[in-house]
Amino acid sequence: VSPDHIFMTESQDHAKEVLETCLEREYRTIFAGGGDGTIMDTVNTLEGYRRDVDALPSVGVLRLGTGNAMARWLGSKSPVRDLANFQAGDVHRSHPLRMIRAEGTLCPFGGMGYDAAVLNDYYTLKNRFDDTAFRKMFRGISGYLIAAVTKTVPSYSSQEMPEITIINHGRPAYRIGPNGEEIGEPVLTGEVLYQGPASILSAGATPQIGYGVRLFPFAGLRAGRFQLRVASLNPLQALWNLPATARGTLRHPKLHDFYVDKVQIISNNEMPFQLGGDPKGYRNEVTLEVAEHEVNFIGRA
Repeated sequence: VSPDHIFMTESQDHAKEVLETCLEREYRTIFAGGGDGTIMDTVNTLEGYRRDVDALPSVGVLRLGTGNAMARWLGSKSPVRDLANFQAGDVHRSHPLRMIRAEGTLCPFGGMGYDAAVLNDYYTLKNRFDDTAFRKMFRGISGYLIAAVTKTVPSYSSQEMPEITIINHGRPAYRIGPNGEEIGEPVLTGEVLYQGPASILSAGATPQIGYGVRLFPFAGLRAGRFQLRVASLNPLQALWNLPATARGTLRHPKLHDFYVDKVQIISNNEMPFQLGGDPKGYRNEVTLEVAEHEVNFIGRA
């Protein structure tokens, strides 16, 4: 790629300037290199200019992060080889995606509960050991597992599970059966989708989260909807069922899945909150909805 078309960004503000330049040059495709946070920052910055341009560029992902949820979903592998293949005209295809919007931010997945708690504990441990000989042990998938086993599970085992109310504010929602089918009567606008204890309330527009974990095996099966997953598993049950969760095969009486396009989640206690794999503090109320416009991603055919 010509050096004229390569930008090494040095800060979030610099990245915004670079993306403005790309829009002025009317690039049809932009490849962003980094982890999911970098990719989502690119997408959200571009979204801010949607009304100012005729069309936003497609977004490709160079796999340069840790969890790499978006890169895995798009089939990205070696960054240099992927970009060379794209430049050579090898077949790539569009992956239009209606993302999830929460608090004004677009993301492929997000939610409240144990997954966000593990993220918080992971970053705490990673920062604590960042300048030590154990640095590598507390990074990546091993760091997440250590955080879950040593901090999250012990902490939440002694806590009472929050009581949750989820209200459908979109089109009729449906409970998902074991094979992705819609089951039961539709939950109409304004009706309660779920009420009771919950430890995990996660939503996904794509099947995978970081490290290829298929937390949302039914995401993408219904146009214009995302998968909402509600679980009332205790910490030990969640840990025990982690292998099946990672494969996307977990079925459990305390696990409830729905096809929705807009929901309001209300908790009687504050819960850890994450968007796109980035911790966002604590919330006792969150609204998740399908984004109005599609983002066009580019991936391997």
